[in-house]
Amino acid sequence: MVAITKEAGVFVTPARNDNTINLMDLPRAWLKRHGLRQKLAQMDSRMLRDIGWNVYDAKREAAKPFWKA
Repeated sequence: MVAITKEAGVFVTPARNDNTINLMDLPRAWLKRHGLRQKLAQMDSRMLRDIGWNVYDAKREAAKPFWKA
């Protein structure tokens, strides 16, 4: 699961409860992060204000490559 958090200013992938590594976790997180950043880039200033973001921070976050948290 990937979530937009204003406090951290980044997209965060929550820690797993166990120590196992699933090879599909990373690509899934990348895909989810990419989709969320695309949605963030499409929001207008009113929508961004509703979720606690400003235009500058949203554009900066949306411009990041999918592999960067």
